[in-house]
Order: sequence, then C-alpha cells, then structure tokens
Amino acid sequence: MAEVKFLVVLPANPDESDRMSKLAIRGSLLQEPQQFSINFVNSPSCTDNITYHFKVKVPSQTIVENYKSNGEWSGSHQEKYLNIFDGKSDVKWSSNPRIIDGKFHYSFTESTFSLEFQFDYDNSTIIVYQVRGQGHNFVTKFETLFSLSEIQSIQVWGDVQKINEFSLSYD
Repeated sequence: MAEVKFLVVLPANPDESDRMSKLAIRGSLLQEPQQFSINFVNSPSCTDNITYHFKVKVPSQTIVENYKSNGEWSGSHQEKYLNIFDGKSDVKWSSNPRIIDGKFHYSFTESTFSLEFQFDYDNSTIIVYQVRGQGHNFVTKFETLFSLSEIQSIQVWGDVQKINEFSLSYD
C-alpha cells in the first residue's frame, strides 16, 4: 500500500470571511515515476472523506479526478489526457550533451511539477492550473460533493521525491 509522502494540516479558521483561496505546490518526482496524487482530505487522521483527489498517471500523461465519501470512491471519476510536464528545466549545464538552445532537456523520468489550486466556495469548485514561469495554464475544473470549507488537510501520495514549495493564500 502506498504511503503519504507529504502532509499538511490546515489551520482551523472559524472566520468564514478569511478562508483559503489558493494552494500552490511544486515538487520533483522519483526516477521513472508512475503516478502521484494530491488529496484534499476532510480529516487529517482519516481518509474516508476526500473532497478532491487529483492524480497524475505520468507515463500516460493522464489526470484522474475523483472524491471519496464514507470510504467509497465515486464511480463517476473524470480522466483527461494532459501533459503537465513541459520537458524543460531552468537548470543550465555547461558540459552536458543534451543541451539544446541553452536549456537542459529531460524525459518524463526526471520530472518536476508546479500546480496551483484555486478555490471557488460559491460554486463548490476547485480550479487547477499548471504554473510555468509567471504564467498559469488551465488544467481542469472540478465540482466537489463536499463543501470546500470541510477540507482540513492536504496529502501528497505516490512517486514524489521532494516538495520544493507549498504555499497557501487566504482571502
């Protein structure tokens, strides 16, 4: 069974007017990764209720979106083909034969990811963007079963080597 690679318990916020509006996460994957997922969980100690499950199947470049209620995964998950890896790194190398146009090119086996999740409480949706430099590319929009205010923790699972950045923004 897979294990949680990264866990953040969100601060309790009794004031509804000051709630999380964005979550940004950037990380690197293990060599030859198969998949990783980011779960927005309703309890830090129990994964029976997951408001949003965002999984990336790396070799097929597919994302899977789903939720879990009372321990059961929804049968109506969504799968979309998407390459969230741009195949370039900002790392410059001086003596590497794989340099083309001053950039180091690499395969999906040496991937990093940079994602931003925006929360629309009025419509109970999470909008996902891929962050590239200063730009944001739309990835998907998911309507949740649970209220977004029920999310208490974020879990990262799968073939993740390291989380380089994790940030929360509030209204």
